[in-house]
Amino acid sequence: MADEPVAEPVTPEPEPIASVEPEPTLHPLAEGGARFNEVYARMKAAEDRASRMEGMLQQQQTQQHAPASGPQYIDPNALQAFVDQGRITPMQAADILSKQNAQIAATQTTMQAVQFQTLAGKLQSAKTEVDQYISKVPALRDTASQDFQRVAEEAYKLSDDMGLPVTDLRVQRAALRAAYGSLERMTSQQQSREQSRAASIPPVDTRPGGAPARGMAPSTDPLKDVDPTYVEFWKKRGYTQAQMIEEAKFIPKGRKVRQGAGIRER
Repeated sequence: MADEPVAEPVTPEPEPIASVEPEPTLHPLAEGGARFNEVYARMKAAEDRASRMEGMLQQQQTQQHAPASGPQYIDPNALQAFVDQGRITPMQAADILSKQNAQIAATQTTMQAVQFQTLAGKLQSAKTEVDQYISKVPALRDTASQDFQRVAEEAYKLSDDMGLPVTDLRVQRAALRAAYGSLERMTSQQQSREQSRAASIPPVDTRPGGAPARGMAPSTDPLKDVDPTYVEFWKKRGYTQAQMIEEAKFIPKGRKVRQGAGIRER
């Protein structure tokens, strides 16, 4: 057998191994990092809590400022429509209507009572002030006096403006204020007049023995029974009040100076 060529064994070449690059490590604070996700989650939770608290606060404020809802009034026609639709029975409609009418009547009665009480207080205050004016001006009790007529004219003018009768105490008070001013002003004027009157009275008193002296006003005029002719004569002579009183002691009470006769000096 011819020698056959021997094939040399073929050694397969190893396949190249692809190199695997390691994945880059993500920084914790970078977007998507563990620390970033943790901080972001906390921030969103805080925003959610703040939003819920704001909503609760607004709801609470709305409830506080919301007006108190009173009883709802239902029109009788609406009640009849509910009965026709079968939503309520006729007995229920009648009961609702009865309660509504009772509530309306109670509300009206309360309002009228409050109004009457308020009016009574105003009238009492006006009456007190009117009585004070009358006590200071007694002539107002006489319907024929000038003071009364003066106030009456003011009252008729104010009656039209105020829309009230002249008999209303509020009209009378306003008329008195218009005619005389305030009570405080009247009191001040009266005090001033009394002080002026007191200051105009000459101070005269009596010394022991009946001789006049300065210091105290007499209870009566010691010259009231003396003929004025004597008084005029003494004044012309420059006599003082005390000297005239002294001279009057020597004139008989009730003595008159005859016309044409002179007065002889003592």
